[in-house]
Amino acid sequence: MTLVRGVAALALIALVAACTGGDDPLVAKTVTIVPDLTSYNTMPLTAAKPTTGEEPAGTFDYLIVDGAIDWYVFATHLQPERAYRVLLTAADGKEYAIASRRTAADGSLGAHGVETALMNRQCVGSEDPSRRPLESAKSLHVSVKSDGSSRGASGNDMLGSRSALPCGGNGDGVFDYVLRSPDSVRVAP
Repeated sequence: MTLVRGVAALALIALVAACTGGDDPLVAKTVTIVPDLTSYNTMPLTAAKPTTGEEPAGTFDYLIVDGAIDWYVFATHLQPERAYRVLLTAADGKEYAIASRRTAADGSLGAHGVETALMNRQCVGSEDPSRRPLESAKSLHVSVKSDGSSRGASGNDMLGSRSALPCGGNGDGVFDYVLRSPDSVRVAP
């Protein structure tokens, strides 16, 4: 028991020593976690329209397991500190806003999600399609567009079957496509 207390005390002293920084207050640090995507499929996301300078570019990394799609979107050369939406468009043309994230100061974007069904997870207009099984889409195209929604929540579900969807956009009404997948992801056999 004394040995365990000695080891614990030594570990505590090491932690305290690592945390001391003189008179500097403790400040939260940014930690970047890089997911292991070695078993994921990768699809490029290309600029939706030509631009001058460096074109936006990105990838959609995904893994389909047991009727769900685990996905990551990474993009660069976007407008810094702006909100963008990640969209899945089914083969029948119905579009689903599955995420909204803000870019970093360098114009990079990272988003992750797991979809077990197709449904909007961000506020949308009155054309909100119904929730449906992922496989019913047959295939999906991926896109990233500017999120022009205002901040707050929107309860556009007339039946009240789900809570109000979050709105966390730029508030400017601009919903321009920035990136698109040239190919589709097959989600049904």
